[in-house]
Amino acid sequence: MINLEIMTSIRLKKSFKLLIVLLAWVNINVSQAQEREGFSAIIGANIGQDDNIFRSSEELSDQFFQLSPALKLTELYEAVQVDAQYKGNYRQYADNSHLNYADHEASIKGQYKHTSKFTSELAFGYAKKIEEPGITNAVGFVLDEFNQIKTSSLKAAGTYGTNASKGQIRLAFDVTKRRFDNNEQAFRDSDSNKLTGTFFYRVAPKTRLVLESSVDDIDYQNTEFFDASAKQMRYLLGAEWNATAKSTGIFKIGYQDIDYNNELLNDISGLAFYLDMIWKPNTYSTVKLGADRSTRESAIPGLPSFISETYSVGVEHEFSVKSKISLDYNYRKDDLSSSQDRSDNLSAIEARYTYALKRSWLVYLDYKHKKRHSNLALFDYDSNIYTLGINWLID
Repeated sequence: MINLEIMTSIRLKKSFKLLIVLLAWVNINVSQAQEREGFSAIIGANIGQDDNIFRSSEELSDQFFQLSPALKLTELYEAVQVDAQYKGNYRQYADNSHLNYADHEASIKGQYKHTSKFTSELAFGYAKKIEEPGITNAVGFVLDEFNQIKTSSLKAAGTYGTNASKGQIRLAFDVTKRRFDNNEQAFRDSDSNKLTGTFFYRVAPKTRLVLESSVDDIDYQNTEFFDASAKQMRYLLGAEWNATAKSTGIFKIGYQDIDYNNELLNDISGLAFYLDMIWKPNTYSTVKLGADRSTRESAIPGLPSFISETYSVGVEHEFSVKSKISLDYNYRKDDLSSSQDRSDNLSAIEARYTYALKRSWLVYLDYKHKKRHSNLALFDYDSNIYTLGINWLID
């Protein structure tokens, strides 16, 4: 036990030395980059403890050290705006070094304002990340490594009208390619082509009606034993508001349908809705509400998608200009009755206290509790994550 504690201490000390070197390097480069228009960054570092890494009934616990750089550059060239972003997430475990990983996510987006009313957009993205354990409907197992996913995307969009116009129409086409690298997840490799049309109509100075329709062709690549390829359609009607300085949000409700290519699978149809709302009862408190009812991909071979409902509430309160606390609760219900006699309830609670040492240096203490309860006990899990971290803000 003593040797283990000594080894853990040495690893964490080495990690902190690495952090110091990284921050020094960023400081040198940012001093030069700040001369360029619109550069900003957040360099995050934290240490923590996760008592159930794989969200499994077979619990594996470990300490970790994590670096999370996020860089953004915005450039303006007359009628063109270009945004480039990079997000990284590098984690090292004290005892289970074979689980160490490095996530990378990069994107570049260009917007061209053709006229005062017409704007086009083109965006490219690439990500190489692990799949967060416990978020799918699959049972959790302790493995030698996390599921690894590579995702590439292309988005082209055009918007006629502005946010202040009586009417505004937007058409977007998204192409997404997803590939799994390990853990026999290749059956989930897929290509997606999604077309979305959205129409906004102003009915009041601070309120717009929203009409949205989308069709998504999902084509699975490895279909020797099972083919979940399908066409997914959604038709939504709702409202977007910014009624006062206290309340902003968007709510949409309507109908969704999944039509499988495989005639042996039961198609899915029914209610769909989406809510994203922010309420500020005063200048130092913020309440966020969210809701979503949509379909979710199955991560179990041979089983199709299923209906999932998600609800969230978040509260943030500032005690002073330097300190604040935030509380978040998320609840998700997965209905897998169409393919299994199964229903899951997932919940996540997070509490965080943040203190500003200086304007650009924030320290925080964070606690997360995640849980899944199913009528099939095999899928149950319970986890606690404790984190102490610091963020360096650069702008």
